Amino acid sequence: MTVVTLCGGIVLYMSVHTNLKNTRSLIEKASIMSTESINNALAAYMTPAFTSVHAIKTYAEEQPTAQSAIFRARQTFRGVLFGVKSVEGLVLSLPNETVWGLKHAKNRQDLVSFHPEQSLFDFSRMQTIDAETDEDPFWGDFYASGEDPFATATSAIKFDGETIGYVSAIITMKGVGSVLASRDDDGVGNDIDAEDVTRFILTDKNRVLAYSSPTNELQQHNLLASISEFGDPVLAKLETSKKQPFSQRARQRGVELHLIYDGEDMYVLVMQKLISPDGEVYYVGEYQLANSRYDEFTRLINSVFAGVAVVFLSALVAIFFARRLASPLKGIAARAQKFGALEFEHLDPLPRSHIREVDQITSAMNASTSGLQAMSRYIPKSLYAKLMALGIDRAAKAKEAELTILFTDIEGFTSISEHRSAGEVASLLNNHFKLLVSAVEAHQGTVDKFVGDGMLAFWGAPNEMEDHAQRAIAAAEDMARAIQRANEAAPENEIHVRIAIHTGPVIVGNVGAVERWNYTIVGDAVNVCSRLQSLGGTISTVKGACVVLSGETVEKAGHPDNVTYRGSHEVRGRKGKVEVWQLNSTICDEQ
Repeated sequence: MTVVTLCGGIVLYMSVHTNLKNTRSLIEKASIMSTESINNALAAYMTPAFTSVHAIKTYAEEQPTAQSAIFRARQTFRGVLFGVKSVEGLVLSLPNETVWGLKHAKNRQDLVSFHPEQSLFDFSRMQTIDAETDEDPFWGDFYASGEDPFATATSAIKFDGETIGYVSAIITMKGVGSVLASRDDDGVGNDIDAEDVTRFILTDKNRVLAYSSPTNELQQHNLLASISEFGDPVLAKLETSKKQPFSQRARQRGVELHLIYDGEDMYVLVMQKLISPDGEVYYVGEYQLANSRYDEFTRLINSVFAGVAVVFLSALVAIFFARRLASPLKGIAARAQKFGALEFEHLDPLPRSHIREVDQITSAMNASTSGLQAMSRYIPKSLYAKLMALGIDRAAKAKEAELTILFTDIEGFTSISEHRSAGEVASLLNNHFKLLVSAVEAHQGTVDKFVGDGMLAFWGAPNEMEDHAQRAIAAAEDMARAIQRANEAAPENEIHVRIAIHTGPVIVGNVGAVERWNYTIVGDAVNVCSRLQSLGGTISTVKGACVVLSGETVEKAGHPDNVTYRGSHEVRGRKGKVEVWQLNSTICDEQ
């Protein structure tokens, strides 16, 4: 089997090498002809616009006076617009900042005058561009706002050596796109399906200047966006794709070939570098599914099968084992990606494999999955993700910081749990904490721990944030609404919750022993928040939720409008009184 495989491999290599060389030559020829065909079509479309503005300039400069020159220039606009397909409108810019234009009406049967508001037609702007180029006519700025972006070709009208006006032809990118969409051959005489071809023009900064695609109906206002933001998935991968080797002839013409993979599809993209008369660099090109245009690829595959026939049986065996090996490896790779994204919750065990080494990896991966799923139930995944993103060694190092702390407690929970089974109590707490944790994570907070029927959370670490007090208040608002909805939905499980928020300095980071660290907060501010939570039930009737805030939190949050002052109160374990405020939405009607 080894000898047969080796001999067949040699035959296959010689066959593929020869066919690859021929295929590359054919693709190269098609690429050059295709891009040059696009260039010729664009030149046929654009050149009349340049010729027209130059003709208007020449005719105007033949007049005896500057006034008659401007007058005659305007008189030519109508004839040019009806005679030149690529010109959508003509604009005349004068030194006194007067700007007048004539363009096609929407029905394309009439012409309408207009006064362009775009600054690119200002006389001073035209002078700036004119001074930077030796060409006439010259390209103006591209205008990308609105639903129909356009470019301009401009000529300067001079009289007695002084510029008395600029005449600009408007060339819409929609019109250029229609030129791109009109071709129906591949450059070497083969008819192609226009529904499969996407054509484009790019600037030297990889921005989309013109675009035509029968499959991606992207809006015109996307033009001039970068290829990564434009919305075409194939163009978005152009910058990261590698150029395929081409001959010196193709390189001298600026032609490039790229093979781009989008999922399971392979696209052949060809484009050519062009330099305009004013020195600007552009790329024109097109792409298409490899098997829909370049039949050379199909021919290459057929030649490969001819060689494979010599070693047909050995190839079948190799393919069989490769698939048996690749399938579980793909599952393992996908599982590893899930691990990297900390997605442990809904992972089914990987199937066992008959290949011993793969089965060992699968078993280890399944064991890791079970362990990580169990770990994620005890360690907040959001906290772990934040620490990993920031660098766990640096982010978890204990330090002093000003944070906003939130403490919750269910009022009278002991009496609530007396008449329920352990399972019912656990279910009630789990549903309650799920609401609280969702509110904390929605506002980028960190859940520290659950203490009995209470929860401790904080804002400002490990992610530093200036608005930690505002985020904590917003989270408390969400908690109050969620508790109210839960009480209304299940009156038999109605609970009343005291919530306290306090801002102050604490020690935050890893606290514990080497074998068992706990990312937590300690300090007087934590104690104050706990005492403040106990105080909540004494200053207001608790119905659903009662949220009290310290004066430090209110001040840090900039004295928001949704809180009410509830006086100064003493809290156990702290000297002096604490200014207490209450969230308006949790103030009950008290008689």
